[in-house]
Amino acid sequence: MTQPQREALFDILALSIYADAHISLAEEDLLEQAFVKKGWKSDFPKSLFIEESFARAREAAESDEGVFDYLNESAAVFTTKAVQKEVCDIVEKILSGDGMDAEENEFFNLLTQSLPRAK
Repeated sequence: MTQPQREALFDILALSIYADAHISLAEEDLLEQAFVKKGWKSDFPKSLFIEESFARAREAAESDEGVFDYLNESAAVFTTKAVQKEVCDIVEKILSGDGMDAEENEFFNLLTQSLPRAK
């Protein structure tokens, strides 16, 4: 995964937390593992990026249109079937960490719509 793809993945993961306005300990652990596993190859500090990513996600989560636009914008950097599938797998694993509720299922469906090659 390229650095722009890592950043977009982290943005999607941050937004996913707001899908049900609740983050469980299981989701938090899986989210942290995803951040560590994917690494960081940028001069921009990872901790600052994460703070800004959560701020962007909070703003986008204020409306359904904001979520949809944010997902589509973030998903645009995932151009291959393999990386789109990887993103879907990572997000699904985190969302299902404590069981997926209706809001999380809706979020995941929106994500898969924005990543059509992942199917």
